[in-house]
Amino acid sequence: MNQTDMQEQFPITILAENGFSSSLKPLLTQLEMWINFQALKADWFGDEACILSFEFTLVRGLEDKVLDSKNHNWITGDGYAYCYDRESLKTTAFIAVADLLEAGVGIEQGIKLRLVSVANSVGSEHGLLDLSL
Repeated sequence: MNQTDMQEQFPITILAENGFSSSLKPLLTQLEMWINFQALKADWFGDEACILSFEFTLVRGLEDKVLDSKNHNWITGDGYAYCYDRESLKTTAFIAVADLLEAGVGIEQGIKLRLVSVANSVGSEHGLLDLSL
């Protein structure tokens, strides 16, 4: 089984924008495994007809992202922006990290908080249990 096959098994994926160091890959894999496990614990995958998928992309900042409001309804929060497509049950999200570095916050914990914030916002629309940190 190659890397692509493994990633397709997870409904929640985490990528990094081009320009980030490849040394970030282990952290991305760890975060992806962690959030999928949180969703599994909260029984998010119990209903085959309603499995939400998320594609998170870590970015330096949100200001350089073109959030095309004509085609999508982007929702923004503290350090994140996402668009949820109700038909496909897919969420596309950007998670900013530059402000976490500047603030001296634990970057992994800060990213987790933002991942969970986005996931819980979408999950609550379907009556799913909140994911925890």
